[in-house]
Amino acid sequence: MVKQASLLSQLESIVGADGVRRSDELSAFAVDGLTPQAAVAPSSYEQVAEVMRYAHTEGLAVIPRGGGTHMHIGNVPGRYDIALSLSRLDQVVEHEPADLTVTCQAGITLDRLQRHLGQHGQLVPLGLPAGRHGPAWGEEATIGGILAANASGPSRHAYGAPRDFTIGMKVVTADGRITKAGGRVVKNVAGYDLCKLYIGSLGTLGVIVEAAFKLAPMPKVERTAIAAFDTPGQACAFAAELQHRRLSLRAVQLLNTTAASTVELAQQGLCALVLDLAGTPQAVARSRREIGDLARDAAADLSDTDDAASVWESTCRLVSPDDTSLLCKATALPMHLPALIESLETVDGPPHILALPTVGVVYASWPRLENAEAAIGRLRTAVTAVDGSLVLERCPLDIKPRLDVFGDPPPSFDLMRRVKEQFDPKGVLSPGRQVGRL
Repeated sequence: MVKQASLLSQLESIVGADGVRRSDELSAFAVDGLTPQAAVAPSSYEQVAEVMRYAHTEGLAVIPRGGGTHMHIGNVPGRYDIALSLSRLDQVVEHEPADLTVTCQAGITLDRLQRHLGQHGQLVPLGLPAGRHGPAWGEEATIGGILAANASGPSRHAYGAPRDFTIGMKVVTADGRITKAGGRVVKNVAGYDLCKLYIGSLGTLGVIVEAAFKLAPMPKVERTAIAAFDTPGQACAFAAELQHRRLSLRAVQLLNTTAASTVELAQQGLCALVLDLAGTPQAVARSRREIGDLARDAAADLSDTDDAASVWESTCRLVSPDDTSLLCKATALPMHLPALIESLETVDGPPHILALPTVGVVYASWPRLENAEAAIGRLRTAVTAVDGSLVLERCPLDIKPRLDVFGDPPPSFDLMRRVKEQFDPKGVLSPGRQVGRL
């Protein structure tokens, strides 16, 4: 093991004195209770590569970091020597408004990137534009962190997941090589799309330092409506009908009673659909009329809200518990979502439910649980019953080291293990954080 004094001296020679964080700042870089020996913030891709070459040679474990908003996702690291912050790589590299593409560095925040693109009437389809973000993201979420966690917000209904509109990357490998995947143009089909491999890898295969995206035009009009229902089944059926009609809907979210009361939704049902309409004035007006007609046919209570921003912010807070709470992300086919929600609501008291019914994703959080381990077992059984999957995005730190937050390894685990060995043979990149503690 390299002594800390030698480690700090070597890192300072690579990134400069202003790129090495003080010892009293290291606690801010802790991951699941583990604190690194050192934290560095390189200011160039070459410095990132040099840090990785040094760590690879010495066998030091490195965990890349953006804004820290997704560091709770993943298993407890097997070891942790260097925190690699991308905070100083925060620039827009190239923006081509006419081509609807943008290339940016990984350390730029989503909020800052959206505001830059908004000046040109465009947006990158991550979360929602201009301060509206996905569950638990906050304004500190960076592009690199969002991609590494494969995080997607409510606008996934309209735009898809990050893999659908990421067209290129620059990635620093475990042994310190700067590599490229994809490109900066939309029509780029040559070779295997490594971008899809890096997205969701939690920094275990490489350090994302740059990304290129397809963009979407900002809508001319935005409007939010809320529909109340008696059961999740009714709400999901209504959402499916809306999707079938291809209305101008950017996001569809389902909240249960516990969640709805938190955002003070004026409704009489047991769950609510929050509908974000966006597009041209004519398209939004037509879509709102059709939704109103469908709501009357379904005997649903439909209302509009003028305070959409506070509604979205409140729904995001529902799935932002602290480290003593339990937050799970369950996925299943949309047709199985009602049964999944009903099963989750029977586990140790009613959780806060925030679901994306047209996508097949459910976030469920419990502020307090008497026996979290037993509850997790019941959760996995409930999800397995509908052929779904479950990831524990947050759980109490006293039990997290004893379990795999991703559950049992999938049938493809042997392939995943071989990919990890090929990309990171010494296991220095975020060791232990992925499925099966890869």
